[in-house]
Amino acid sequence: MGEYKDGKRTGQGTYTHSNGDKYVGENKDGKTHGQGTYTYSSGDKYVGEYKDGNPNGQGTYTWSSGNKYVGEHKDGKKNGQGTMTFSDGRMFVGEYKDDKPWHGTGYNKIGEIVVRFVNGVYQ
Repeated sequence: MGEYKDGKRTGQGTYTHSNGDKYVGENKDGKTHGQGTYTYSSGDKYVGEYKDGNPNGQGTYTWSSGNKYVGEHKDGKKNGQGTMTFSDGRMFVGEYKDDKPWHGTGYNKIGEIVVRFVNGVYQ
């Protein structure tokens, strides 16, 4: 349901996939583009910015397990500043590059520093 131009999703709309995934938000040239919410049939959910069909810019990805990432994305991966909070209370705060911790600090559930990453290397 939504707006179409030349047979492609453009503008605001809701798209429900045959596997149960659902996207509500902005589209451009048949791809998710702009602000939107993608809810996966697995229970995972992404709310944020899209570009050319992928999470791009600021957004929040929440896994059905309770893990949550709030921060920057590029081409569908964690890229830039962000905070990953795990369901058991552990946390990583810092910079990601290609979905991996790059620079930052990891904390245990009581807030003690337990790990540091510098240039993608565990310290």
